Amino acid sequence: MRIGGKLFRAVNWHADGVQWIEQRLLPHHFEQKMSDNPEDIAVAIETMQVRGAPTIGATAAFGLALAYKKDIKRFVSHWLPRFRATRPTAVNLFHACDAMELQAKEGASGKMMLDAAQAYADAEAAANERMGVHLAERLAVGERRILTHCNAGWLAAVDWGTATSGIYQLARAGESPFVWVDETRPRLQGARLTAWELGQEGIDHRIQADNAAAWMMAQGKVDAIVTGADRIAANGDIANKIGTYMLSLAAREHEIPFYVAAPTSTFDMQCSTGADIPVEERDADEVLMMDGVDSAGETHRIRIAASGSKANNPAFDVTPYANVTAIISEQGEWKAEA
Repeated sequence: MRIGGKLFRAVNWHADGVQWIEQRLLPHHFEQKMSDNPEDIAVAIETMQVRGAPTIGATAAFGLALAYKKDIKRFVSHWLPRFRATRPTAVNLFHACDAMELQAKEGASGKMMLDAAQAYADAEAAANERMGVHLAERLAVGERRILTHCNAGWLAAVDWGTATSGIYQLARAGESPFVWVDETRPRLQGARLTAWELGQEGIDHRIQADNAAAWMMAQGKVDAIVTGADRIAANGDIANKIGTYMLSLAAREHEIPFYVAAPTSTFDMQCSTGADIPVEERDADEVLMMDGVDSAGETHRIRIAASGSKANNPAFDVTPYANVTAIISEQGEWKAEA
């Protein structure tokens, strides 16, 4: 996708290392980081320098290719478990690790490992583009006022995005979609990432507080809701950013289509239901503290809660399949009963 008219991907191989967009700095600063140390890549996933299920998977694939090149003797004993431990909920991470482990077991060369990682990232981007075509067919109805939650854009998905892919396809086909962007507390991925992406692509949008979403639905100002997913269970239950379940309840009440867009790498057929999906509990400071830039462009971190207050910070929730109008993958609509 485009930044200032130039094409970028969220993560890629560059020279002799892994290069990624440092998402924590957006939207105020755009910076690409690069490292030839596999530990730096694992830390980038842990600390949400890269985030979003497909991007996490692609980053792990590149990181493991780098680890194989730099430290092949500890690839199985150290680096595979190291990357698998970085984040618990996004299943793409584990699919990527499994794919790279299989290559290693088959005696791949360093170049073959890098080719496998590149193929994994390319496949994610291609799947997202195809998914967008299917999704655009669903969204090309009415006034195309679409509500999103968190960031399921290209930053989260190597390229194109999941939830946003259909929106970008509509725009490039000459349509004029409008997007309500939930700010998405506590890390504000909607306000900081999705809105920035949409602005780069010239798509009309408004950032809103998460709590405004149901009222916009009640006012008849939302035609469809589209989210991504971090893991989809065999029965169709979806784990996604906290707040998604609440949106699904409001959408059902107001009879608004609720779509989930995710590539096949996000499906976990070994996970029977949403109750089996591990939900990551993150640091309380994400709720109690906030950072931003002042008028001089300086970044500050401040406390927004009373001193001594504690916080509850589940990073994800689980939406039952019954609340979902359709799950769209690169293969079209996915149905649990099939």
